[in-house]
Amino acid sequence: MTCQRILSTQRVLAIAFLAAALTSTGCLVGPDHCDPGAPFLPNWSRPLPEGVTNEPNDSVAWWTKFNDPVLSDMMVRTAQSNLTLGQAYERIAQARARRAIARGGLFPDFYMDASYSRVKSSNNGSPIGLTFTTPSFNYWSASLVDASWEIDVFGGVRRNLQAANADIDVSIEDHNAVLVSLQGEVGANYVLARTLQHRILIAQRNAQLQRQSLQIAQTRFDAGDTSVLDVYQAKSNLYSTESLIPTLRQNLDVSYNRLAVLQGMPPQDLTNQVMGARQLFKIPETIAVGLPIELIRQRPDIRSAERQLAAQSARIGVATSDLFPKFTLTGTFGVNATNINKWFTTNSIAYNFGPTARWNVLSFGRVWGDIEYQRARWRELVYAYQQTVLDASEEVENALIEYRYTQVRAEELRKAVEAAQKASELSEVQYEEGIISFQTLLDAQRFQFNLEDEYVAAHGDTYLALINLYKALGGGWQDPFAFGPIDGQEIPLEELKLEPELSLPAPNAAGANPLDPNNPVPPDQNNEEIVPPMLNIQPMANPPMPMN
Repeated sequence: MTCQRILSTQRVLAIAFLAAALTSTGCLVGPDHCDPGAPFLPNWSRPLPEGVTNEPNDSVAWWTKFNDPVLSDMMVRTAQSNLTLGQAYERIAQARARRAIARGGLFPDFYMDASYSRVKSSNNGSPIGLTFTTPSFNYWSASLVDASWEIDVFGGVRRNLQAANADIDVSIEDHNAVLVSLQGEVGANYVLARTLQHRILIAQRNAQLQRQSLQIAQTRFDAGDTSVLDVYQAKSNLYSTESLIPTLRQNLDVSYNRLAVLQGMPPQDLTNQVMGARQLFKIPETIAVGLPIELIRQRPDIRSAERQLAAQSARIGVATSDLFPKFTLTGTFGVNATNINKWFTTNSIAYNFGPTARWNVLSFGRVWGDIEYQRARWRELVYAYQQTVLDASEEVENALIEYRYTQVRAEELRKAVEAAQKASELSEVQYEEGIISFQTLLDAQRFQFNLEDEYVAAHGDTYLALINLYKALGGGWQDPFAFGPIDGQEIPLEELKLEPELSLPAPNAAGANPLDPNNPVPPDQNNEEIVPPMLNIQPMANPPMPMN
């Protein structure tokens, strides 16, 4: 009896070790993930703007290059407290939980259960009229170990785990993409707020100059040197300028509300926060954008699309595994007795174990249909990946174009402002001397104000174009300090940088407060390779997919 039990134990262990070996070393059906290829040019299509080079991309934490502590503080607050980013972080947690579920498929399931029943047979249940009296009895049963283990011979469970791991990568890259977008929005709204501040200061300064012109016109009228028409024209010019200030303040308050919400705060006046620096930050002397091929490594949306392909490749393997039999090792060890006092005796022990096999030999096309669906989904994602690459290249090219021409326009407007200021000063002198009419003076002042306002707006557009360029390059998510704690949790940095990476081929008034209205002063046979479609995609092209 003892030898039989030892032999049975040895058999159980042997089967368990065999199952573990098959699970860890069994074949993996379905295709392995491969690089789908990307339609890149070797270099940018146009000459780079002044100050921009194709040295390796240095857009990591791009806002620090501006040396603006207010902007840097806003970026940190946004990374730590933005609620949209918090949602993206929780999607990472969800993906991790799904991976835990998928990983559990590699291990056996263990259960325990116990039952009690009082059994008595019916005395009137005999079909031939015979009556048997069966005494009632108690039945106690407990399964101390009830195990079931599906042996992953053909890799369906492991492919499912691969897909879950890739899904985590996708959620991380989507989180990074949200962060890049938010950083660009914070930078754009900050520049907008600073630009509006300067436009308000210019409007206030020009209104002050126009008050002086009104005083001159009033003095000349009182002296009888001019008509009352000059006085009314001066008032009209002054009131027209002052009417612009409320609109500028309105837009400034709206930008403050947006900046507050981006930082995870209720809409509010950010006068104290934003007034820390008076001038707009300086544009870096050199801006390195790298080469187009580097966007694969840099942009989270491209990295996310690539990881979606990896997950889908694994799901083809999951579907393919349904073509093959499933092997399960089951076993139960417990005690059964009519008296609970006999539970712990040798004669109450009961067990059974053994393998089972299940093979879906006739599914009427359901399995093959699922495989073809997963393959078609993979081909769709190849197109989506390549379109993402094209869109990213277009976005960077457009940002470079925008940055080039906003610089040119701002420089031409700067020259125009200098000339208009000199013309306005000369017109004021000539009017006081009676050489020109008051209308000529008003035209010169109005032209100067319009050019100054337009120049400040164009100067802000240059900063916005630069921020759009950094955003298009995908910079910002790699910086460690950007990933602050969210609700007491912190994203591990090793989770935010995917390994292995894709292999790439070698390649002015001091004290003025414009916010204050009260202060008007200023593979093998089981692992076949997926062949990606050609890069010159046609609208209705059908990329090839090898069949098993």
